[in-house]
Amino acid sequence: MSNQENQHSRLFFRDKPAGSGKTFICNYLITETISRDFKSVTAAWTDIAATLLTNIATLHSLFKLPVPMMNKSTCNVTPNSIHGHFLRQVSLFLLDETSMIPKHALNAIDRLLKDVSNNNFPFGGKVILFGGDFKQNLPVVKRG
Repeated sequence: MSNQENQHSRLFFRDKPAGSGKTFICNYLITETISRDFKSVTAAWTDIAATLLTNIATLHSLFKLPVPMMNKSTCNVTPNSIHGHFLRQVSLFLLDETSMIPKHALNAIDRLLKDVSNNNFPFGGKVILFGGDFKQNLPVVKRG
């Protein structure tokens, strides 16, 4: 990817109901990126969701997220570290079960990828495919 191509964000969200082939599509994209020598990384919020996909990690392990997550939490990765270099080389991030990810975690990942990529666009201008099914989440009722 040239520097100019990476100057704007490419964020996508795939919202499909259970049984519609989300896992199949994700595994297909992983296989395609490997066959074309692109670095892709797949991660999910929970370990259970991670077991269904190929070469996957949890978001905590991939981005070194702190526990507990707070508003201004940061990932434990520096741009000059080996892990920072690895994240900079990734062309495609496939993040599954996105509807479960707290906003503080997404904000920390956004700040990390901006820092690692030295790019101020959302998520450092990386191509990110969010996936999930918002119909699987229960409604939140205040004081319910």
